[in-house]
Amino acid sequence: MIETVSPHDLTVSPTLSGRRVVRSSSGFDGFYATHYAPMVRLAYVLVDTSEQAEEVVQDAFAKLLPRFDRLGDPEGYLRVSVLNGARAALRRRRVARRHAGALAERSERPEGDHVLDAVRRLPEPQRSAVVLRYYLDLSEREIADTLGLRPGTVKSTLSRARDRLREVLR
Repeated sequence: MIETVSPHDLTVSPTLSGRRVVRSSSGFDGFYATHYAPMVRLAYVLVDTSEQAEEVVQDAFAKLLPRFDRLGDPEGYLRVSVLNGARAALRRRRVARRHAGALAERSERPEGDHVLDAVRRLPEPQRSAVVLRYYLDLSEREIADTLGLRPGTVKSTLSRARDRLREVLR
């Protein structure tokens, strides 16, 4: 359902930068209703689980609320908060998997997945790049942002990792 806004529902408010911003009188509640679903879709693409995507977006809205009336571009602020929250979730996931992998290596386990075992034996930078690219299906740019590398470095790291995996899996 498309909600229409009449001119009587709009207010003009100054921001800290001195710019004047037109806002709906429904305020934060209306902003939340309008932007919640698109932000969850954005976060879901990045973190790959709906529960974690909703958590990232809720945290972003919680950070936005106290600043909402002073921001010149609350939508931009929200989008950046969601992206940063998704990156943080991916970092936490990467650390958790690293620790889970260390625990699994210590325990006795039956014959496992040879590809996964080969990936676990890769050096850390290569392993992280392979997992982000082929397990989380992130782009080279997203991997570069996540790992704090340049896109060219990500390409060469993935190439070296594929070469090493090709040798091990022959």
